Amino acid sequence: MAGRPTARRYAQAVFELALEHDAVDQWLNDIDLMADAMGSEDFFALLEAPQVPVRVKYRGIDTVMAGASQLARNLASVLVDHRSVRFAGAIRDQFRALADAHNGVARAEVVTAVAMEDAERERVSKLLGELVSANVVTTERVDPDIIGGIIARVGDHLFDGSVKTRLADMRAALAAPPVDLRQDS
Repeated sequence: MAGRPTARRYAQAVFELALEHDAVDQWLNDIDLMADAMGSEDFFALLEAPQVPVRVKYRGIDTVMAGASQLARNLASVLVDHRSVRFAGAIRDQFRALADAHNGVARAEVVTAVAMEDAERERVSKLLGELVSANVVTTERVDPDIIGGIIARVGDHLFDGSVKTRLADMRAALAAPPVDLRQDS
């Protein structure tokens, strides 16, 4: 992803500042607010427009981020000054990853053929948490193409228990040449 090292540096600096002020949760909210605002096409265009005076851009930040801390508004201003507004979403993602690691949280994307019920959702989160030794927060996606079962991605780990994959594995095994178990010694 283009800009990832830049976003990582900003996120790391902000995370250290958040830890120093014991304000990680506040920063999570502030960075969400900033990234959502800067992700708006109109606001992004205003902040990136060279013909718009910087003081107007700063007033826009103060207005849109009125509920955020002054430090978060300062970050937004620095992004404007460094022409790095486009990195706001990536900074949010990097900061969230740092906060999750700090809090012992892992995020999982879970794909099922049909929507899960609450009891199933809790069971899946608990099982994934045991597998990766972390508290797991899941996001769900329904994909009828997997036929049944579940696919879960937690960080770099992929757990594929879908019927579609099992059928593909079975098809490959059946198509493979037979194994000769006779001894020709």
